[in-house]
Amino acid sequence: MAKEKSATADLPPPTSHSAVESIVGALSELETDIDSLYSRVDEMKKRIMAHSNEEIEKLKQQIILLANEEARRIVDKAKVEADAESAEISKQAEKSLAGIKKNVDSSFDRAVDSIVKTVLGDTSAQAQKADRPSRSKKASS
Repeated sequence: MAKEKSATADLPPPTSHSAVESIVGALSELETDIDSLYSRVDEMKKRIMAHSNEEIEKLKQQIILLANEEARRIVDKAKVEADAESAEISKQAEKSLAGIKKNVDSSFDRAVDSIVKTVLGDTSAQAQKADRPSRSKKASS
């Protein structure tokens, strides 16, 4: 008897043809559902990628706007500094020009006298003697 029980335990229980068809049908439906899920997941991936690309483009435009504004501020600041430096240079140039004009005005008469004497043929020694009385003349007077 022991042998009979072990022999019947090793055999699978009898199944009906309809139960197998039912299991195969359920597996087929499961496979269809899985395929449907894969296709929905692929569609969702595409939507997420499209949305991500739109957001990336928006952020890119915002960054460009911010960068342009910052660049404009830097350029405006540099322009103000350059204008201030230019004004300071202009003031110093005007002061230098005024000094040069003053020097020219103060030495103009001497320059004209010197040129006239040179043109008339006076030598510098004669011009100096004419400008200063000699010591011997002063002493004898």
